[in-house]
Amino acid sequence: MSREEIEVKFMIDDVTAIRQRLIGLEASLQHPRTYEDNWCFDTSDQRFQREDRLLRLRRDHRILLTYKEPPLTADTAFKIRQEYEIEVNDFEQARALLDRLGFSPSLRYEKYRETFRYGEAEILLDETPLGAFVEIEGSRESIDAIARELHLDDANRIIASYGDIFEAVRSTYDLSFSDMTFDNFRGLAIDLHTCQLT
Repeated sequence: MSREEIEVKFMIDDVTAIRQRLIGLEASLQHPRTYEDNWCFDTSDQRFQREDRLLRLRRDHRILLTYKEPPLTADTAFKIRQEYEIEVNDFEQARALLDRLGFSPSLRYEKYRETFRYGEAEILLDETPLGAFVEIEGSRESIDAIARELHLDDANRIIASYGDIFEAVRSTYDLSFSDMTFDNFRGLAIDLHTCQLT
């Protein structure tokens, strides 16, 4: 069963300040801050990347296999995907299955995520090797309303995926590594405002 995922990211400087605003709004904590290890897979000719599709295996408090594809009509204000997701119980077996089906790892990215629910929307506080973000998933109306309530700067609004953001950073800073891990970015000073993000 698929679902339509509508989301927007905002670059933020202070995760603690946003967390306090969420607590002030009486948003409910769904999952405490948790480490995520994400692996994206693609065909040998990078067909999924060209077609804006995503095949991802994620390990946090669960192991999730996710496939996302773009909608028929693009939206410039929101990131919209059709999402198919299942929980699996063995990370290595899932990786082996994808390998046997002809998929290879194309990107690994790490982050810490804290998940809140406010009304019908999900609000995600992400700490990544590139910086901090708040991601809001819900209806278009709820996303815009929550962004206002959290005093998020529309100039920091992003509809790009983490993979796309990482590629923009790699290009801007001429980085040689191909994974968005905390080890790779240790000691590097990255200013996302200098990168071409959408």
